[in-house]
Amino acid sequence: MNGYELFWISGSPPCWRIMLAMEVKGLDYVSTRFDNAKGEQKNPEFLKINPSGHVPALRNADTVVCESLAILAYLDAAHPEPPLFGETADETGAIWQQILQFDSAMPGPIRAITRPVFRGRAAEQADTIREAADTLRPQLTALNAQLEATAYLAGDTLSAADIALYPPLMQLMRAAGRDDAQALDLNLSPLTDHFAGIARWSERIEAIPGYDRAYPPHWK
Repeated sequence: MNGYELFWISGSPPCWRIMLAMEVKGLDYVSTRFDNAKGEQKNPEFLKINPSGHVPALRNADTVVCESLAILAYLDAAHPEPPLFGETADETGAIWQQILQFDSAMPGPIRAITRPVFRGRAAEQADTIREAADTLRPQLTALNAQLEATAYLAGDTLSAADIALYPPLMQLMRAAGRDDAQALDLNLSPLTDHFAGIARWSERIEAIPGYDRAYPPHWK
């Protein structure tokens, strides 16, 4: 097989990361989309590619790379322009710092909000959702302050930090904007009211050429 094949699920932030990166890099790929509700990513053929049955997975000839951050690093090494992980040691450190700070603290609270909201259980898990929002708010405030000072998370240039953080943050905002979540007074959404710096940053991400092709199709 020649060229890239991406295995993905619509609305998955890790998958969205890779699709955004592919657009930024101007890379073509064969798209293999799975239906999560049907558990299609657990089919025997895909389990030969990734035995964990998790997406995203990127295949290029005999090479298979799984885990979204590993795929971002792989793509940046294979296609250095434009660079996603910086051109200097200082830039690389700043980019990885943003990614790792996010991944160490925010995915759990985000899931504590998005999962019950998307499953129609916001009212019955209201206390858990409010607690998660209380945990996230100061962290979002810190991100907002960063984005009031710089155009992107690790400086004035788009990087892997922006591509890594944007999808889960937008999934959070999609959940927080739903009526049953709004009824809980989470003070997270809309972005323009609570985190204007993040709102302006999200508009810059949405201006990436090819952004619409990467956008989760079932959200349209």
